Order: sequence, then C-alpha cells, then structure tokens
Amino acid sequence: MTQNPRPPDDEPMDLETKPFLAHLEDLRWTIIRCVAALLVAVVGCAFGVKLILRLLYHPYRLAGGDPAKLINLDVTGPFAVHMEISLFGGILVALPFMLYFIGDFLLPALMPREKKFLAPVFGAGAGLFVVGVSFCYFLVLSTALRFFNQYSEWLGISPTWTLKNLIDFEVQMLAAFGIAFELPLVLLVLNLLGIVSADQLASKRRHAIFIIFVAACCIVPSTDIFSLSLMSAPLYVLFEVCIFLARIFERRKAKASSSS
Repeated sequence: MTQNPRPPDDEPMDLETKPFLAHLEDLRWTIIRCVAALLVAVVGCAFGVKLILRLLYHPYRLAGGDPAKLINLDVTGPFAVHMEISLFGGILVALPFMLYFIGDFLLPALMPREKKFLAPVFGAGAGLFVVGVSFCYFLVLSTALRFFNQYSEWLGISPTWTLKNLIDFEVQMLAAFGIAFELPLVLLVLNLLGIVSADQLASKRRHAIFIIFVAACCIVPSTDIFSLSLMSAPLYVLFEVCIFLARIFERRKAKASSSS
C-alpha cells in the first residue's frame, strides 16, 4: 500500500481551487470586515475622545505647557480635532483586527513555506507600529514640544498655541513614527525572500542614511532639523538591527541547508 507523497514546500497543500467569483466574494467580505472593525473602533474612540485628549495633553504638560491656555481660532476647530482623534485612534485600535482579516483572506493562496511567515509578519507589523507610536508618545513628543516652547521663549515670542495645531502635530508625529518603525519588517521580509542579503544592506549604509533622512523629511510634520533628527536617529538604529538579524537568519539557513 503506497502513501501519497507530501507536496514540496513550493506547492500549495490544498490543491482545490475556487472559481474567480468565489475569490471576489471572499475579498468583498474581507473588505466589509475591515471597514466594520474600523467603524466600530472609530465610533468607540469618538465616545472616548475626552480620555484620549487627556492622554494627548500629557506630553504637552511634561513640556511645561498648560492645556487650559490652548486657544481655538476656528469655529469648526473642536469638531475637526474630535474627528482627527477618532480616526487615528480607530485605526490604531482596529489595526490588529484588520491584519487578521487580511491574513485570513491570503492564507489559502500561500505556499506552505509562506504560511509559516504570515502570522509572524502580521504580528510583527502590528507590534512595530505600536512600538513606534509608544516611542514617540513617551520619549519624542515631550522632548520636541519642550524644544519648540523654549526656542520660542529664546526668540522672545510668547508660545501661545492653538488646540488644533497641537493635536495635528502630535497625531502626525505618532502616525509618522508608527509607519516608520515598519522599516525593519520590510527589510527582514526582503531578506527572508532572498531579495537582499545582510552584506548588501551593510554595503549601503551611506545610501541608507540619505534615504532615511529623506523619508523623515517626507513623513515628519515639521521641517526643522531637531524633529528630523528625532526620527532619523532611531530609524538608523533599526537599520543596523536589521543587518544584525539578517546575518542571524542567513547563518541559520546555511546551517539548516548543510545539515539536510
């Protein structure tokens, strides 16, 4: 009695294929679930906007500011701030669920070797985004706000800020750091797929510094050198961490291939 051979890692385990319309239906439900998760999270953050505002005021207080002195110059300013906080908070809360729905849609189409990396990649993506937001919230925001506050006083200018400008700056900085911290994941995925090697990354350090600085200029809401440095320095550290991890992965691959 013969046993069916196990399919190799470059072939799907499930040979049953769906018709094209069935894939479209799965895609439609994936989009509906993602939108529904985002809407629920946005509505929840809209009801909890006062709590989120208190959290956003915390770095401003650490920088020596008084939220009671923030002014509003626009009739619709408070409403715009409310919507901005709700949307950003909703994206942050709904992100793990949206990644799960997307992963569930992609899983049947992947090869067994690719399926092994799907959950770690999505998990690392959500984790790095949260780490980037947390790094900005606890370390960067108060430092940047204190710098601009003291710089204004040094110039003899009274640092009277509007509520919308403060929230815009904080939300954009948080989003920028969350997105920027995805860089290690992208590089490591490229390394796992064999597109780039650790030696190639190490040989492009000068190019990486330039690209990181240009990327910081594009995503940081301020063009001053202080804010750009706050973004560029941790990104370059993450780039070096990527090289270190890529070397570890390559050693493991070489060891596994030599033993097989």
